[in-house]
Amino acid sequence: MALGLIVILIFCGMLTNLMSAIFGIGGGVLMVPILYTLFPDFPLQMVAATSLTIVIGSSLINLFYFYKQKIQINYKAMWLWSLGMIVGVQLGFEASFYLHDTIIISIFIITLTILAIRTFFRKSSVSNDNSASNENLKGIGLCFFGGSIAGMTGIGGGSIMAPLIAQLRSVSAYQIAPYTNYMMVIGGLGSLYGYLSKTAPFHIQYGWQIGYVNFTIVLIVVLSSFATSFLSMKIRGILHPDIARKLLGLILLSIAAYMLIAHWGKYHF
Repeated sequence: MALGLIVILIFCGMLTNLMSAIFGIGGGVLMVPILYTLFPDFPLQMVAATSLTIVIGSSLINLFYFYKQKIQINYKAMWLWSLGMIVGVQLGFEASFYLHDTIIISIFIITLTILAIRTFFRKSSVSNDNSASNENLKGIGLCFFGGSIAGMTGIGGGSIMAPLIAQLRSVSAYQIAPYTNYMMVIGGLGSLYGYLSKTAPFHIQYGWQIGYVNFTIVLIVVLSSFATSFLSMKIRGILHPDIARKLLGLILLSIAAYMLIAHWGKYHF
C-alpha cells in the first residue's frame, strides 16, 4: 500500500475517533466517500462493510473510555432503543429497493436538516419525571425512524441517531455519545456477519480480507483512532455541552448540504 494512502487513512482514523467521541457520530458518513474515492475498484458493498467495521472498532475504543469515566446511562432503555433501530434498519434497507434514488436522498436531506435545526436551537434540559415507559416508547419510535433512514440511505447511522437521541428529555448532552456508540456497536455487529460470510467479487493484491471486509484498512484506521482516543476524550471533557450541541447541528447541516450538492451534481454534470 502506498505511503500516501496510509497517511490519509491514519488521518481518517483520527477524525473518525474525534467525531465519534465528542458528537456520537460514527465515521461511516466520512469513511464511505473517502474509501470510495481512494479505492475506486472496490464494490460499494466492500466500501460499506469496511467502513462499518471501522466504526465498530472506533466505537469500542470510545466505550472503554466512557466506562472508565463512569458515565451513567439507562442500559434497559439503550437495548430497547437499539432493538427499534435494528428493526428500522432492516425495513429501510428493504424499502430502498422500491424507491428512486432521488426520493431516498431527499428523505435523508430533509430529515438531517430538520434535526440539525432542532439540535442547534434545543435547550439543554434533562427531565427526571416518572414517565419512563413513555420515554422508552418515544425512544423506540425515534430510533426505529432513524434506523429506517440509515438503512434506506446506506449512510449516516450515527449522524441520524445522535440528534434523534438528543430529542429525548431524559438524555443529557453528555450522554448522547455513549448511547450512540453503544447502538452503533450493537447495530453494526448485527449487520457485519452478512458481509463476512459472503465471498466478495474483488480482492486487492495487498492486505488481509475476509468476505467484503478489508482488515488491513480497518487496522490502519482503528489503530490511529486508538492512538488519538486520549486526546479526543480530553477535548470532549473541555468542550462545553452547549457548544458541542451547536457544533453537531452545524455538522449535520453541512452533511445535508454536501449530499444535496453531490446529488445535484451527479445528475447535472
